[in-house]
Amino acid sequence: MNYSSKDLKISDEEFNDLFRQYKETGNIAVRNKIVLAYGYIPQTCAMQLRGIASSYAQIEDMINQGMITLIDCVDKFDPDKGVKFESYAFLRVKGGIIDLVRKQDWIPRRVRVTAREINDVRSILYSELGREPTHEEVAERMGVSPEKLRQYNAEISNSVVFSFEELIQNVSQMSSVLESSTKDDITPEKKILKDELRLVLREAIDELSERERLVVTLYFYEGLNLSDISKVLDVTVQRVSQINARAVSKLKQKLNEYIIN
Repeated sequence: MNYSSKDLKISDEEFNDLFRQYKETGNIAVRNKIVLAYGYIPQTCAMQLRGIASSYAQIEDMINQGMITLIDCVDKFDPDKGVKFESYAFLRVKGGIIDLVRKQDWIPRRVRVTAREINDVRSILYSELGREPTHEEVAERMGVSPEKLRQYNAEISNSVVFSFEELIQNVSQMSSVLESSTKDDITPEKKILKDELRLVLREAIDELSERERLVVTLYFYEGLNLSDISKVLDVTVQRVSQINARAVSKLKQKLNEYIIN
């Protein structure tokens, strides 16, 4: 389904004119023109979160939920906050899709439990060995074969995208001042939270290993898939998945107090 094309995109000035017209008249046709112009946002967010969808129907559900949220964005957008509509919509739409995933529970509970167990075992072994444990050492401590552990990691890799996006979304919700506050409405308390969160985020990323930072950057910001990254690092896809999952786990632990459960 294609909700938007390059021909429908509008400039910031055109958006401002249409938005002002919609607020003054309530004309649904004007609102729909704005929604169509930014229809690429639900599609982009759905593709970024595609790792949690096991079927085309689920991706369609994600896009449809994104469109519903986008319509709500037009109704609730406040230009006086000093943030562009596109930035505001991306954050809200991604959050709407993540909420849908939570309600539908597309990630099986077994996968969540297994991921937690693997992370716990890896942490224990790290403390005991003073280094990152090998794949075989983790498998032995868990009482499973290396092949079975690789199967678990493959399943977990499908939920990594959601885990990372959920983390960022929750942090953004907890400290919305990072995106929307103007100089006039930043209270001393908000400023402290804003500065503290930025510091914690920076420290969390700095504490990742060089390889973990590279994998996170290539996967989430450069858009490379696990296969492409494995070629860049000259390791197996399973190894990339392990590095990615470990990096997300570390970030979540570091930012746990900022996460809305």
